[in-house]
Amino acid sequence: MTDSFEIGFPSGQFAAHGIDLDVAMALEEAFHRGTDPQPIIDSIADPAVRAKAQRISNKLAEHPARGQRNSGVNWGYVTERVRRYNQKPSDDLLYRIGTHCDVLLPEDLDLIRCQQQGYLNPEQRFRVLNWIVRQGFKVQDDLALLLFGREQLAGWLERSQQSYPDFEFFLAFEFLQKEQSGVDAGICFTMHWIPLAGAPEPNVECDFPWKLYWESGDMFWADWFPGGNQFEFNLSVYPNQQSFATPNSFCEEGDRYTTLTDEEAELISVAQVLRHFAAVPA
Repeated sequence: MTDSFEIGFPSGQFAAHGIDLDVAMALEEAFHRGTDPQPIIDSIADPAVRAKAQRISNKLAEHPARGQRNSGVNWGYVTERVRRYNQKPSDDLLYRIGTHCDVLLPEDLDLIRCQQQGYLNPEQRFRVLNWIVRQGFKVQDDLALLLFGREQLAGWLERSQQSYPDFEFFLAFEFLQKEQSGVDAGICFTMHWIPLAGAPEPNVECDFPWKLYWESGDMFWADWFPGGNQFEFNLSVYPNQQSFATPNSFCEEGDRYTTLTDEEAELISVAQVLRHFAAVPA
């Protein structure tokens, strides 16, 4: 017998190895809640059955679905809608996944139906997409474009170029493991403006984001931000490049401001995203 099974229903695998159904259900509940299964395993009297339960639990310990409380998920349903989403992104498919997996809350549903004409807002899209990738699914296309749409990104790019004409605007969302980002595995973001040659040097006493820095994706939004997001907040603090510039100091080609790290060089700017990726819903 193999250890291959649908993660949404691990109790079936425990039961298939001779573990009492009540114990199997308790172990499934611990998996979905992310709690320690060891006291449940230790309570199994039969050493052989206990060893089987231990082996299965060990295999599940690092699974990204652990602690996600998704025991009611129909994985075939989710897999098919992720496949369709990768073919043709739509808020309808994200809505179906989000409601099926309880990622979207009742207040989200009220907003979507009554105030958003059936569309998800970017933060709601983020929560659904973050859940999807944390289950091990791949999402194609650029995540920032999927979250905000072409119109929003183009508007931010235009305002960025008006406020910081000598800086290149980057806004990237990527799925990263904890060892890559320093935060829990999930979609992270970086929003920064890389100086071009001739740009004013950023003042070291300012915290203007001119270099790549990953943060947890949900940190992009906050009710206390002007405009509710990091982009609007940054432009409210630094309305133009003179507001963070070091007087009479300018960046040069090859200096520490204009020389990219290997990781920065792998990112593409918002302007490049808009040029190279297919259109997605606004």
